[in-house]
Amino acid sequence: MLTIKLPQIFRVHQVPQIFWEDGIMSGYRHPKSSALDCILSSFQMTNETVNIWTHFLPTWYFVWRFLVLSSSLDFCQEPYHWPLLIYLLLVCLYPFASSCAHTFSSMSARARHICYFCDYGALSLYSLGCAFAYGAYAMPDHWVSGVLHRYFVPAAAFNSFVCTGLSCYSRFPELERPRLSKVLRTAAFVYPFLYDNIPLFYRLFLCFWSNCAWTEAVAGYCYHLLFALLTGFLFASHLPERLAPGRFDYIGHSHQLFHICAVLGTHFQLEAILCDACSRRAWLRGRLPAPGLSSTFGTAGLALLGNAAIIGAFTAALPRAPGSSVRPPG
Repeated sequence: MLTIKLPQIFRVHQVPQIFWEDGIMSGYRHPKSSALDCILSSFQMTNETVNIWTHFLPTWYFVWRFLVLSSSLDFCQEPYHWPLLIYLLLVCLYPFASSCAHTFSSMSARARHICYFCDYGALSLYSLGCAFAYGAYAMPDHWVSGVLHRYFVPAAAFNSFVCTGLSCYSRFPELERPRLSKVLRTAAFVYPFLYDNIPLFYRLFLCFWSNCAWTEAVAGYCYHLLFALLTGFLFASHLPERLAPGRFDYIGHSHQLFHICAVLGTHFQLEAILCDACSRRAWLRGRLPAPGLSSTFGTAGLALLGNAAIIGAFTAALPRAPGSSVRPPG
């Protein structure tokens, strides 16, 4: 009879410091796990199990939404839908990259860095996908064709390079200066978030302080921003595990809640974008030229290559990173 031995679980002081998480005292996997051990660990309770599944399952939800939309929208022949297509592809990418990062991050210290480099890159590209969708469908009426609108997506592509570079760099001072590392990583994602949502902030401001129509799209954006704020708070605060170390090692710690809030926020964002894309289609097509290949897929492709190059550069620099060479527990 075939038996499968599940990987051993360790306490915090049994693994190298580079693997430590704030307030998490147990549930750590072997820091030299094999790829098979990493996959098997997703079916046993560790401090990463819920992190893995809270992004792996939503990946397939977003893939399902994409396939359903593909059956009703012409993504190939209709340029109006190209920004939506790019957004949907990147929405499917970021939770999958995160799930893989959490799954395989215990193979080695070097693998841990590379996994999260890729995770950061996927999040940066997702922020660019948001800019594509907002620029195409959610821009306030009297900003359409204005200066901000014309340069909104190119600036977001540049922001994705800044986000990936800063977040990858934040892993290098992680051991010697953990607070600086956290500040850099938080700033790397707050900055593109604030930029991308400038059109939403303005639209919501008008709806709260004037007589603009309260549409289904505006309500969806409100829910999206609410969950985005909760996501940022959980990421920065490490609550509740910081208040009770060891109590939330397996279920209920901030990163799990952060994943759930991020996915819920993306769900409401997607629904709001679809509402805008449908309800504003005739109005927008009368005022904007059809999106071109260079301004959509060309920009997205260059951003993908640029972010991959940044990840490659930081990967090459890993031998100089603290904790990149660690001894496994005895």
